Amino acid sequence: MAARLLTIGEFSAACRLSPKALRLYDRLGLLRPAQVDAATGYRWYAPTQVARARTVGLLRRLEMPLALIAEVIDQTPRQAVASIRSHAVTDARAASERAELARYLCLLIDDQKESVSMTNQTFEVQQRAVPERAVLSAVRRAHIDELGPTLGALLGAMSSAGPGLTGVDGCPYVVYYAEVSHDSDGPVEMVRPMGDLAMAQRQSALLDDVQARVEPAHEEAFVALTMAQTRGSATMDALDVLEEFVVSKGATVTSPPRQIMIADWRTAGPDELTCHLAVTVRSVRPTPSPLS
Repeated sequence: MAARLLTIGEFSAACRLSPKALRLYDRLGLLRPAQVDAATGYRWYAPTQVARARTVGLLRRLEMPLALIAEVIDQTPRQAVASIRSHAVTDARAASERAELARYLCLLIDDQKESVSMTNQTFEVQQRAVPERAVLSAVRRAHIDELGPTLGALLGAMSSAGPGLTGVDGCPYVVYYAEVSHDSDGPVEMVRPMGDLAMAQRQSALLDDVQARVEPAHEEAFVALTMAQTRGSATMDALDVLEEFVVSKGATVTSPPRQIMIADWRTAGPDELTCHLAVTVRSVRPTPSPLS
């Protein structure tokens, strides 16, 4: 004899999820009712669905995004465990970054930013001359949670274009033209230096929405950041230090900030140097006196 189906109210009590949440999970395909009355729209659930519903509810308590829950809920036990552990590590890192950012914001509100370093770190500013070089580049818009996959896919396409330059001058970099956050989607530009312009032009013709151009020779001021420092507010302190350095040299910043990828972010440890945070610089030469 088949078990009696449960009303949405009964099922809500059994799985400890609100009817509102159950309707949402139905719309998203996470938890479809066993039966829906065509005339009234009433939802009916099978008792065997309680375990799945409770699992969805517990994953939401972990603040797992609904899109990820949709993947995890149908994975094998081994895959699901790996996904949950990975999410827990990512969420703990994000919580640490939010706490760090909160402390930074409190310092700004209290007007103590100049006297107290939120990161308790100092940054050594260095300068270098960057030669004229051919580059492949593409502009994208992405929110913070989309940025990594978006840039990773773009860089992967550019990397298939053939050999680039060697050394730091050949490292790919990202230019941030505007804020990237949960509320702002940039834009940002992914750039990969190439061996010569002809090669870059041939490859740009094969890659959708990727341009080839020549970047003029320029001066850069930069600080090196570890993987841990690229997350949270350490980059804000580093940008402040760069700006103060450039002003102290009587120069001006001529570009938005850029992150030059000197290591593989996919495998770098938290204390490994992974990028140079840089700005391009133009020296300010004094106007000659008419009497000189």
